[in-house]
Amino acid sequence: MEQSGAQANAYTVDLISALIGEYFGNTAATDEKTIRENTALGSEGGFSEEDRTVRGEVVDYLLDKFSVIYLGLLVNESFRERFDEAVRFEMELTGKSRDYVLEMRKRYQGRLSEPSDYNVTLNFGTFSLALAKNVSVRIRTSMDKIAPFAEEFDSIVREVTDEEAAKIGFCVCNFMYLIRAFDKNPEFESYVRTVVHSVGSGLGIV
Repeated sequence: MEQSGAQANAYTVDLISALIGEYFGNTAATDEKTIRENTALGSEGGFSEEDRTVRGEVVDYLLDKFSVIYLGLLVNESFRERFDEAVRFEMELTGKSRDYVLEMRKRYQGRLSEPSDYNVTLNFGTFSLALAKNVSVRIRTSMDKIAPFAEEFDSIVREVTDEEAAKIGFCVCNFMYLIRAFDKNPEFESYVRTVVHSVGSGLGIV
């Protein structure tokens, strides 16, 4: 992992660990070491600034559609597989030259992501209470949208297998690779948006 010299803020580590534990503690096999490593990757000295810079539209989308993505990971095997593949692809690119990475993205993803006027450069080496509250509230607001389906949701959670929990945990704990995939893998982003829109429309929450 590219985290030589990276130092994540302890409060940020605790926040991310708490959020993952709150929403995935009963549905995923989470790993604190992997969460800490990924938080370091999102800090200066971890991923390059280019890889830590994410289109603002992607950040907004992930926060606003968190609940539907969450449901998809729980109930849809194909959805989980695509997340797993996207994370592993990003891992394979880590440490390679920039020219190699660009060539692989062009070859397998068809095109590079469109630039944005609104970008966010992640730096988990710092902590902002205001930002932490904003992220927490937006995720909770998204989750509130599926509250009417609480009974069905509880039934789904009880049926999650160990294998499914392991795959979900792998994807969410390696969140920096997942974020990078959303931002820089147009094929993956398009697939997720299509599925999320379909599911969200069916539930009446899009």
